[in-house]
Amino acid sequence: MDIKKGIKFVAIGFLFTLVNFNLKFNGNATMNVMPDFIGWLLFFLAFDKLGMYVDEKKYLKWMSLCLIILSAVAWLLDMIAPELEIQWYTTIVGIVEAVYIFLFFGPLENIANDYQCKQEDMIHTLRYVNVTVFAILALAELLAGVMSVASIVSVAIVFSVIGIVAAIVTCITLFKLSKEINQNELS
Repeated sequence: MDIKKGIKFVAIGFLFTLVNFNLKFNGNATMNVMPDFIGWLLFFLAFDKLGMYVDEKKYLKWMSLCLIILSAVAWLLDMIAPELEIQWYTTIVGIVEAVYIFLFFGPLENIANDYQCKQEDMIHTLRYVNVTVFAILALAELLAGVMSVASIVSVAIVFSVIGIVAAIVTCITLFKLSKEINQNELS
């Protein structure tokens, strides 16, 4: 069990799952240079490091494995078959990701509490901010055909910016948590 390393995996993985930098090529084809499946792989690898905090949440480990596969398929389809409209698919995956992030932040809160770290309240707040961002972006994708393009673009831009800021704050907070745990163990 190496909690500090597990938290670092989660921090970096979280950036990959929330931040997208897409490159366009061959007309409609896109490639996300920060693919979600790498983030989910890091979440998957974090489980062995977090030990007792996730022992009763093995379903999250297997859920991250499923998300690795689903997001890798979506990533490949965006590059090789952009003409396929997989909007419903990405919406479902987005909802699953929102639930996953919400559930996974519980053990992170417990870790911060057990090690008496200052980041506990921030992790609690970020748990709700991140699940909201994931859910609203998934909902915006679902409603893309119903709402006006301007409305969807506005919502997507606002929540994408909030999501990027939340991802950066989450990563910084998790790295601080790892550092504080290390300091607490040394003292």
